[in-house]
Amino acid sequence: MEDIFVPKSSPDDALAGPLHTVTLVTRDRETMERIFTEGYGLVSSGWEDADAGTASYLGFDASQAISVCGFTKAGEGANIQIRVIHIHQDTPLVRPDYSGLNTGGATISFPINDLRAHEERMNAIGVESTIGVKEMEFTSPTGETYISAEIVYKAPENVFVMGVTRPDIFVPTGPIDPTTGMGGASYSARCITKADATVAFFNDVLGYEIRRDVSFTVGDRSALLMPEGTEERFIQGFSAGAASGYVVLMDHGDATIESPAPSYGPPNRGIAMWSFVTAKFDEIAKRANDAGTTIVKPAAERTSPLLGNARTMILQDPDGFLIEIIEG
Repeated sequence: MEDIFVPKSSPDDALAGPLHTVTLVTRDRETMERIFTEGYGLVSSGWEDADAGTASYLGFDASQAISVCGFTKAGEGANIQIRVIHIHQDTPLVRPDYSGLNTGGATISFPINDLRAHEERMNAIGVESTIGVKEMEFTSPTGETYISAEIVYKAPENVFVMGVTRPDIFVPTGPIDPTTGMGGASYSARCITKADATVAFFNDVLGYEIRRDVSFTVGDRSALLMPEGTEERFIQGFSAGAASGYVVLMDHGDATIESPAPSYGPPNRGIAMWSFVTAKFDEIAKRANDAGTTIVKPAAERTSPLLGNARTMILQDPDGFLIEIIEG
């Protein structure tokens, strides 16, 4: 059975690398820290107050004080970093409630061997799942069906954090630490409205491979709390040669609920940005300009919190979401 997580390409062919960092803006840093450290076994970098220049680069104005903390998986299972920004004032929520039909950043997902044991772990720290463990049927590129399982938890800012188990015949969604049975975050998902244009952006500007683009009807007991019968277009994009660190785009057509927030990015609360590292920075910059991509922060040498000093730029993809590009 063909597995989309086994790449046919080489990392040498990659333009942008796998998803490196997911940025999340919150008012509730204590709960976020508890979820990521106690719930998922990530290591905290510690909170640091951001200076005015850093805050401005990330999309905050001078009146908005912020602190930044990184959460990473140490050792085996290392994968996507989560950059949490604690804003000290109330700002609009990108997703007004937990409905999976809301546009904007929806999920951060982790590979986990034992979902039921993990649910007990999360319940012990006061974090509840939406409907418990949910089994789902998928179809491989060669037409065979198989069952994967997931569990979805409610985090602050109406964000979902998930655990995913794939059948033993397949590789997991990301590397797993054999001691804990968990890995670092392996992907992040967004609900979008401009699917074709956004897919073209990931293809043409970032060089991503779309390894799955399917449509299906949502059944009963949706773990993302969507009504039964909702039509969903489900898209998975990978960096060339990568088996993890991928992105998921979900389009619900006429059922979509547009965000009431002024934008998907900071200072609005929720999943606010995806960051990608590239050794081909100039090529991505050229492709972005050629495609007419909105440049939010032009290319310049600067320090991006938790990502170090390098040339960076922030783009806005066709659906309005922020994409940070870091040379490295």
